[in-house]
Amino acid sequence: MACEKLYKRNGITNPRRDLDYAEVYEPFHFCEKGKGWQLIEKGITEIEGKFPVNASGGVLATNPIGASPMNRIVEAALQIRGDAGEHQVTRDVKTAIASALGGANWTMMTLLKRSL
Repeated sequence: MACEKLYKRNGITNPRRDLDYAEVYEPFHFCEKGKGWQLIEKGITEIEGKFPVNASGGVLATNPIGASPMNRIVEAALQIRGDAGEHQVTRDVKTAIASALGGANWTMMTLLKRSL
């Protein structure tokens, strides 16, 4: 629900077209149900792919309880700023989404945009 509300509020109708990067607990709403493996197999979610996801390594690389949601937001901000170092995606990131799940089924969704 959080994702659907965020997309609706911000006019996002096709996330893979309307967003440049995603730093998420679980890549959802990026393809049809049951088709996520195809994004991975085709390299679409890789650091140099058409729709990079979790260039930081996501929660598989680091998941400090309590601070993990902030890690997702910080990574998305670093990608937009071009300051992600070794894990900077190869495309120009102007919009990114960050999400976190936890505790008693709460979800946090943050949309970040670069404007000059």
